[in-house]
Amino acid sequence: MMRVANCSRLLQPRCIKPTVVLDRVRLWFAVACGSLLCTMAADAGSLDDYQTKIKPLFKTRCFSCHGALKQEGGLRLDTVELMIDGGVFTPGDTTDSVLIDRVSETSVEDRMPPEHEGEPLSKAEIELLSAWIAGGAPAPEDEQPEIDPDDHWSFQPIERPVVPTVKKASWVRNPIDSFIAKAHEENGLTPQPDAPRAILMRRLYLDLIGIPPSSDEIAAAEADKASDWYEKIVERLLEDPRHGERWARHWMDIWRYSDWWGLNAQLRNSQRHLWHWRDWIVASLNEDRGYDEMVRLMLAGDELHPNDTDSLVATGYLARNFFLFNRNQWMDETVEHVGKAFLGLTFDCAKCHDHKFDPIEHTDFYKMRAFFEPYQVRMDMLPGEANLIKDGLPRAFDALLDAPTYRLIRGEEGNPDKSKVIQPGVPEFLDFEPAGENPLDIQPIPLPAEAWQPERRDWVLKNHLAAATAKQKSVQTKRKQAEAAMEKAGEGDTAAEFALKLARVDVEITNAEHESISLRYEAMKAEWDESTSEEVAMAAKAAAIRAERKVSLLQAKRSLIDVEKRLGEATEDKREAIEKEQAKAQVKLDKAEQALAAKILPDDSFTPLIGAQWSATRFLSTGKDDPAVEFPPQSTGRRTALARWITDRNHPLTARVAVNHLWTRHLGQPLVATVFDMGRNGAKPSNAALLDWLAAELIDSGYNMKHLHRLIVNSAVYRMSSSNAGAESNLAIDPDNHLWWRRVPIRLESQVVRDAVLSLAGTLDPTMGGPPVPAAKQPESKRRSLYFFHSNNQRDLFLTMFDEALVTDCYRREQSIVPQQALALTNSKLVLTSAGQIADRLSVDGEDARDFVVRSFKTLLGIDADDAEIAASLKALSVWEGQADGSVQRARGHFIWVLVNHNDFVTVR
Repeated sequence: MMRVANCSRLLQPRCIKPTVVLDRVRLWFAVACGSLLCTMAADAGSLDDYQTKIKPLFKTRCFSCHGALKQEGGLRLDTVELMIDGGVFTPGDTTDSVLIDRVSETSVEDRMPPEHEGEPLSKAEIELLSAWIAGGAPAPEDEQPEIDPDDHWSFQPIERPVVPTVKKASWVRNPIDSFIAKAHEENGLTPQPDAPRAILMRRLYLDLIGIPPSSDEIAAAEADKASDWYEKIVERLLEDPRHGERWARHWMDIWRYSDWWGLNAQLRNSQRHLWHWRDWIVASLNEDRGYDEMVRLMLAGDELHPNDTDSLVATGYLARNFFLFNRNQWMDETVEHVGKAFLGLTFDCAKCHDHKFDPIEHTDFYKMRAFFEPYQVRMDMLPGEANLIKDGLPRAFDALLDAPTYRLIRGEEGNPDKSKVIQPGVPEFLDFEPAGENPLDIQPIPLPAEAWQPERRDWVLKNHLAAATAKQKSVQTKRKQAEAAMEKAGEGDTAAEFALKLARVDVEITNAEHESISLRYEAMKAEWDESTSEEVAMAAKAAAIRAERKVSLLQAKRSLIDVEKRLGEATEDKREAIEKEQAKAQVKLDKAEQALAAKILPDDSFTPLIGAQWSATRFLSTGKDDPAVEFPPQSTGRRTALARWITDRNHPLTARVAVNHLWTRHLGQPLVATVFDMGRNGAKPSNAALLDWLAAELIDSGYNMKHLHRLIVNSAVYRMSSSNAGAESNLAIDPDNHLWWRRVPIRLESQVVRDAVLSLAGTLDPTMGGPPVPAAKQPESKRRSLYFFHSNNQRDLFLTMFDEALVTDCYRREQSIVPQQALALTNSKLVLTSAGQIADRLSVDGEDARDFVVRSFKTLLGIDADDAEIAASLKALSVWEGQADGSVQRARGHFIWVLVNHNDFVTVR
């Protein structure tokens, strides 16, 4: 059975926001800790009390202003000696203590901690401090102050550690194991043996492609006598296209993938057709595109390769951040999640004030924002579809080239400090020596014409003409139907006459529209071509204008016919209103005829064909779309500079963050528990040398992620059993397995639970890519769960039950254990339908029930069933077969249903 996470893991970042978790913890504190602190205050005079109670209180409430990061008033409180030297108290004397006076102060202006740092200390906390001071303020003799923040481990250059030499060299399969084995030897731990082949097969398949192995694949592996049987399977799975699907979902969690959402049809967040970015992630992983290149393209593909559709797709990462109503929220979330996802830093903590733990100044948040200030989102036309509602390419582009960035005082949107425009920049403590030229040398980027005039792309005209041709064919069909109906009805049938009139004018309209498209494009080409004479350009323009006016005339004619039709059908009480409409329609037609006959003037214009559409915003709170922005002929180059800085091989954070995520999803728990915070408030690495070795390996391999996958899954630590059997000594030394002496069981993610059921049933649709499955069709869909429409408004209920990723952020999946999960596996149509199909696939003609039971345990659970399990299973099958409606087939379906509800079905052992 899975263990419920212990308290030390409660605050680890997963899919729930840390603020939510902390709020829950504070509620518990409010109820439980008041009386506890009073009890502790009575005996707070020992050295141990200082280490376990007093210093943590100072660290939580005081160090951010009076520690290594900052020394307000020249005062430090991170050692007792510094406190005494600073005159805040005299040991043994609480009657004249500046410390006690300031924390007890009732005046908000004089109280410490100050108001902007949170609530005052509680009465119990003040009594705790008083008792400690009265007891002589004991502290360690060698107490050291906090280290310089710039010397924090993750801010140091990545240097490849020497692979340690270990005594148990026979256990080591690659350098990863040497680092793990060294920790074992230093702590008296013995690694667990390899897991059985069936478990290793299930582990590899679920880990690398997200689909369990079939019974035949397990049998083949168990029968393979070659010494490299395991390595061959690893290579095959790494080359399997499903590998990209499996690992795309991991990165989509971290990169906050979300299909669009809003109110009804109104787009408010993310973008339509964002699935193109999802498919790009899948393809990039299968092609083994470097992690650094993926990051660069996601942040600045439109600047680096402005005419390459594949690179533009990558900027869906930024398009996803679109927010209709509030630019500050859009920018805040962009800075926050670029910092967390790629750098493992909580920049958002500096939005309102200097960071309390890391040397990130308030202004640094806005320096980071300035990299993104100019960007907006638009939808580019793709080959084959002119209607951008049906399909298109959501992408980023720089529109607001001169938009200033101001520091918001205390983060308040309505309180900008306009005395100084903030320029793009990064915190000083991350000013490392770059591997090449300074990546932060920001230079404007001139764009090719097709990038800022997307209507030039050759498929735009083809798309518009194809759409017009399809419309022509449709109305021509309707005209023929109307002619046939008229012939059948005969003269005098006014309904048929009007239907034919409307059908004929519709044909005229579509023919005119088709001609207008061609003429407008020719006029646009004349404008683009500098060698075209003014006379020729004017003639092309005039032809385009006349073509548009002809369309308008025909549409006015149709409107008049439609009004006349309704007038003929109207009752007497409706005629007057419709006659007024008729008069207006006639006036409109007359004006259209006059416009068509009028002379074309130099200032007259036509409607150009569009190749892209700006994603409108409503930042001005007018209730209407803001004035449209243009597509400038250059980009600022800011995002390119930031992307190159983040992916510089000498950057101390990027590779560490990436390999921590890779390790977490392979091994079940991270090397650094706070996966989005490697700053001073984050956790220390459980194996710092291994983390840096993996980071160096990733960099030196060209950020080749498949290389890291291969190393990790081929290691001895990955292949260990997850069992505690025979490990009493290890459990006594390291009960939480921080030092990796056994494999950590991992609960399957929601998508894998569903996909595994369908795969074992043989009904999983292997089709890759394309638009997402809409919510209404998901219950019956057999597509892989990766392809379900997934947004803040619409998430599949079954997937949500098993801790589906939140779209706001999900740096680690939750692994909850709730009754609804068991109910879903027991009662869902998915499981009930699939159980019989799985049983049929696992049944072999001529084999007895025992063989079926053994094969089922191994295929669904990775378990070699023992005699007792087999006997109990056979007895159950017999009972089910003997029921009134019983049969061998139904009994076996019941049995598979039971195994699907077993804990090991939803667990990677």
